[in-house]
Amino acid sequence: MHRFASEQELDAYVAEAEAEAAKQGCDKGANGDSYNAGGVPGAGPPNENVTNNQENGVDEGGIVKNIGNYLVVLRKGRLFAADVRDGRAPASSDSVRVARTDALNRGVWYDEMLVKGDLIYVVGYRYAVPGFRGATEIDTFRLTAGKLERLKTMFLESNDYYSGRNYASRMVDGKLLFYMPHLIGRRDAALAYPRLLEMNDEGQVRAVGPLFGALDVTTSLHRPIFPTFHTIVRCELPASGELACDAKSVIGGWWRETYVSTNAVYLWASSHVYRFDFASLDVTTHRANGSPLDQFSFRESRGELLVAVNAESKASLASLPLAAFDKKGLQDVEARALAPGHLATNRFVGDVLVASVSGEGARLVTLDARTGAISSAPAEGIVRVEPLGDRRALVVSRARSGLRLRALSVDDVEHPLGELALEGLTQGEGRSHGFFYKPGAGQAGTFGYAVINEPRSGANWGWGNGISNLGFFDVAPDGALAPLGIVSAGNVASPCETSCVDWYGNTRPIFLRDRAFALMGSELAELSLRPAAARIGAAVVLTSN
Repeated sequence: MHRFASEQELDAYVAEAEAEAAKQGCDKGANGDSYNAGGVPGAGPPNENVTNNQENGVDEGGIVKNIGNYLVVLRKGRLFAADVRDGRAPASSDSVRVARTDALNRGVWYDEMLVKGDLIYVVGYRYAVPGFRGATEIDTFRLTAGKLERLKTMFLESNDYYSGRNYASRMVDGKLLFYMPHLIGRRDAALAYPRLLEMNDEGQVRAVGPLFGALDVTTSLHRPIFPTFHTIVRCELPASGELACDAKSVIGGWWRETYVSTNAVYLWASSHVYRFDFASLDVTTHRANGSPLDQFSFRESRGELLVAVNAESKASLASLPLAAFDKKGLQDVEARALAPGHLATNRFVGDVLVASVSGEGARLVTLDARTGAISSAPAEGIVRVEPLGDRRALVVSRARSGLRLRALSVDDVEHPLGELALEGLTQGEGRSHGFFYKPGAGQAGTFGYAVINEPRSGANWGWGNGISNLGFFDVAPDGALAPLGIVSAGNVASPCETSCVDWYGNTRPIFLRDRAFALMGSELAELSLRPAAARIGAAVVLTSN
């Protein structure tokens, strides 16, 4: 791995790649490298976690967040604020279009948001910024006494960030984090670095400046034909709503699998994994082997990066010591085999990998990274694995007659602690945010889960507008499962301004302090879970009308 020492050195590197691409007759196509001309706030109100985050301390961009006594919802290009103060039925307090002008509602997808105190950061992707190429868009709002105030609209030039499983943004220690792929091109013959852009109230955009320069770029260990800036952007968040960002980048091909811990951001390439230290953004690397399934294949713990991978016709767990990451990437890779076949679903419960492995005779396997203990049992059709505390997992399987829910000890997957059959139902949302577990006293807890009873009526991966129902379930201290009931969506139709396909889903179970809510499309309802899940009063309808 090599860090560039000057603009001239990086320019020469890219020129060689361009010459090699031309020699091989490669065409970059319509989505290639051409360009068009053209203070930290005070503590504020608390932000309770209402998102099924992969890592404690790492908040993921979602469609519903909490600010004090309000829930904020992002739906089809609009922000909605709902007053949920104790003792009151939920009530809409305000809504606002995300785009600054009606004309800007075209060519954009608003996907997710994060909050810090009373500030809201809506993240989207705009395919053509006026006068510039496509960019990640960040619109900042402030919520005060239930009213939404527009602050800033800023952009990070990038290629589309969309992933069918992962999320575009994170917040760690009060700072925004983004991963951005950006095909390297030229602007007026000079290398074109992605820039931070700012939009005014009239929709005019100006370039604030580049996110990084040649001294912030490192080469990967393999020269790609079409070099891409794989960039990690870290943004401080002044109270003004502006973004104060810095970035570091690794040049590679079109590879990407991203995992964020509280300490670092990891990018997985074909033969190496790159570590961006969160405090400094310094980049180091470690040799790798195989392919992780998704971001849930990773866990940073106790001085190691644990990664579940498919390699050489078997599923394995690699252990990469953080102290071994360096600038050369020549390390040996230690890995323990799980089973023949390939990872189909995986999730860490603490330091225990829980994975379904497909192949000749599908199996559910757990591997404790600390003790090496393995537990295994036959399993078919697993569609979801979620932690239920430190040593238990919920495993959901799809069967001909419906769904099968099992609560398992990670030390013994052959003997379920609790089991339920949901006849005639299927999973309503495949994304991780369609589930939420709230721990209770002892080893008890409650979870909500998006389900549907007509295979074509929901949005199994959020790739549509079908509205799921929400099932709620109790977990006893011994792991026994008990159904509380299913809350049905009313299929309320609401107008769409933009972002009219719910790529990131639309149904969320919400636990806020000692209360429960159901977000189902454009309905937000409070629930009474015991003795049976039921609505309390009428739902708030999230609509601009």
